[in-house]
Amino acid sequence: MDENLKARLKGLIGSDARVIEGEFERELYSRDIGEVPFTKRLFHTTPELVILPKSVEALQKIVQFANEEKVALFPRGSVSSGLGGAVPTVKGIVLDLSFMNKIVELNEEKETLKVQTGVRWSEIESFLQSENLSLRAYPSSFFSTVGGWIATGGYGIGSYRFGHLKYQIESIEVLFPSGTVGSVNSGEEKFARFFGTEGQFGIVLTATLKLRKKPEKSLPHMIYSESAEDAFNFIKDLIKEDLKIYHIRYLDASHLEEANAVLGDGLLGAKDAVLVESEEVAEETRFLDFAEGRGSLADDYLSNYLWHERLFPMKRRGGKPTPLASELVIPIENTVPYLNAAKRIAERRGVEIQVESHIVGKEKALLMLTHMADVRDSKAYLIHITLVPVLTRLGLKFGGVPYGVGIWNTPFIKDKCEKKRFEIYKTYKSEVDPRNILNPHKFFAVRTKWANIRGITFKPLVFRLLIQLATLATPIFGKLTRPKEEFKEESLLEKTAYSCIKCGSCATVCPAYLVTNEELVTPKNKLYLAKKLLDGEEISKSDSDKVFLCTHCGMCREVCQNDLDLVAAWTELEKMLADRFGKPKEAIKDFVSAIESSDDYWRFVYANLSFKNLPKKPLARTF
Repeated sequence: MDENLKARLKGLIGSDARVIEGEFERELYSRDIGEVPFTKRLFHTTPELVILPKSVEALQKIVQFANEEKVALFPRGSVSSGLGGAVPTVKGIVLDLSFMNKIVELNEEKETLKVQTGVRWSEIESFLQSENLSLRAYPSSFFSTVGGWIATGGYGIGSYRFGHLKYQIESIEVLFPSGTVGSVNSGEEKFARFFGTEGQFGIVLTATLKLRKKPEKSLPHMIYSESAEDAFNFIKDLIKEDLKIYHIRYLDASHLEEANAVLGDGLLGAKDAVLVESEEVAEETRFLDFAEGRGSLADDYLSNYLWHERLFPMKRRGGKPTPLASELVIPIENTVPYLNAAKRIAERRGVEIQVESHIVGKEKALLMLTHMADVRDSKAYLIHITLVPVLTRLGLKFGGVPYGVGIWNTPFIKDKCEKKRFEIYKTYKSEVDPRNILNPHKFFAVRTKWANIRGITFKPLVFRLLIQLATLATPIFGKLTRPKEEFKEESLLEKTAYSCIKCGSCATVCPAYLVTNEELVTPKNKLYLAKKLLDGEEISKSDSDKVFLCTHCGMCREVCQNDLDLVAAWTELEKMLADRFGKPKEAIKDFVSAIESSDDYWRFVYANLSFKNLPKKPLARTF
């Protein structure tokens, strides 16, 4: 885009959208929660512009402009996935839909809620607290957006009883690349095409969610088993009983050992376990009668703790800070043989994997296999990251399919979609997006820089050959991934910056972000700047100044999955920046005035009085 083109676009949207052009701010939009070191070598990941439209009309103008000028668009929510689904692949525009987050209409009689898709699931739950209605199902990444879950997956908490997300939505409104808006109802054949296809066909503007009456109670119980085989036999027998269970979750022994590290005590048994959530006393009684003699029942307070932790699936206390995960949907019948084979491969590499599974129907399980690495140990990390596609490819042999696609699972797209459905998708893409402006060069096929020479490795046949070679080289990789020496002693800031898993939970409770709408003030992005600072990279004074727009209220720490000492990290980071650039006193003064006069800020603060250590009348930090 030349400057004249940019100027024309900005003139079209006027004040009805926010346009971000700063170099570092645009870089913040070049990534998701995944750590893939070679991404920038393959793609143009930094967008030319980032636009936050404030209305549907503004968004329509942007899309129509992009379609006419053939400019790539990359829609973005809270970005809680690591597969590259929101990562730009070519120079273009990122559409941050954060402002498209209104709760439009609650219909108590029909038990439906219409929302814009930029709204987060946690915000919907907060809205419904005063109503006698509740969500049917929701993602474990509870701070993700409605649009994000529609785009990337659709299985999560409550899917055992209520199924896939597409069954929990009555209708959607879609903005197509032509600039037209259309409503698509659940009874239409094309409705399902918008789920799990990562924004390829249009931008979903609103969704009308089906709700339910608030459950009677929350009654979780955890049963210890002697092995994964015993645990899944328990699950299969439980399914046959046809009890009215809300959710079933499997946790392997390694996962519970990690939970013990988080708790700081050996309270949980180091065994495989099944966590079951009932919502009615009568159903709980039936479950306990069924479970008697089939395993050891955990104490209620531990069951309640692990049920609460369903929304914080990435808590880790291991010595390595970078989690890597393979996610598959697989037949329940094949889970144990697959897990046995996967663990054998991991052991030969000297890697321990932790397994968590959500049972998402009577025949399917969503499996998440996680192992820890350290992105700073580049050679070992590249070897660690190859384990992810190896485990995904292995899952295909057991009837599994990748949960998400994005960029990195594109070589498996024809395994995820049967041939007929894939052809329907390709045809529909040609119909609604003939200029290929929406999220291009991923999902259907990867295209990289340099005339796609490097993209050849993403061709399914080539990719599978590389995976086979990686599998054969497993014993060699196992020796190379064992660290030869420990890293130097870390400062608190360095430890915090590299332990952040970029889940985005903090952004939802950050009052500075609420007031400024500046991405750089969110904790995960301040830590990204801290990494650049620690690595000796150049940063600008204007970017440094925004770090100081913080009340040190501690809310980010309250929701941090890794319980990082974020407030202490901000103190250390601000000192480093003040030593280099000075303290931006005028910017801080303006920020304090803005929060003190913001009605949204005070509503937000009083709505969060349940956070521990929060004073009765929270005041801005003394600067």
